Amino acid sequence: MENQKSERPRTVTLAVNLFWASIAIGLVKIPLDLPALAAMPSPGLVWTVVVLVMAFFCLLIWKISLGRNWARITYLVLFLIGLIPAIPTLGGEFERSPILGLLSIVQALMQAYGVYLLFANPGKAWFQKKASAPAV
Repeated sequence: MENQKSERPRTVTLAVNLFWASIAIGLVKIPLDLPALAAMPSPGLVWTVVVLVMAFFCLLIWKISLGRNWARITYLVLFLIGLIPAIPTLGGEFERSPILGLLSIVQALMQAYGVYLLFANPGKAWFQKKASAPAV
């Protein structure tokens, strides 16, 4: 019976799947916004940052799926910080491509709902139980 209680809740699995889908949307958006990315002052630096950010978020999603509370909190903080530049950037995206702007909105909504699922029960309780359990 104890083993069933430690199983990952469906809501956490859904959140993780939403985050992976958001990464996929981000990869789809890159070719759509290629001219704008190439026109930035240091394209090499931009690509390096894009790859590192994607890799870091993949690591966070993986750690979230394993029940790491620090990853859940880090994702929340980075999501909230990311909203600050995302809102003014959205107008430019819609000007360059309505599809690009729409994908950004879908991506943000998926991430927001995923974060909500992680911090609402039963996800919240699962992460708290994982955080209080001794590390193996």
